[in-house]
Amino acid sequence: MRLSQFMEMFQKEVGLDKAIPQNDAGEYVIYMDKELSYTISDLNPGIGLRCDIAPCPKEQVEQFYTEMMHANLFGQGTEGAILGLSDDGNSLTLSREIEYNIDYERFKECLEDFMNAIDFWRTEATTTKIE
Repeated sequence: MRLSQFMEMFQKEVGLDKAIPQNDAGEYVIYMDKELSYTISDLNPGIGLRCDIAPCPKEQVEQFYTEMMHANLFGQGTEGAILGLSDDGNSLTLSREIEYNIDYERFKECLEDFMNAIDFWRTEATTTKIE
């Protein structure tokens, strides 16, 4: 199945009246709220997921980067995705590439895992921890 078919099925399943929009690059854009969205791209085969989660913390930066590295280790703290930084180093990013064909059920599981990881790391990046 192609990504366009998955997106139509997903739209119907979640009860959206309008099609999920695509950007100029042909990626689907899903808005989690007014300030946060992520993109889904067709890798043919497979899919790519990407999100600019939040600005990097300005305090306890070294501790935060250490947490990121631990989370990336074996994908346990990221639900299989990869934490990174934007090109300018100011924003926390999350990405995942599944470079093989998957079925619709696996597609939904990947989206759910990705959204959960976004929620968790958005909170981590925006919450100052005082030790």
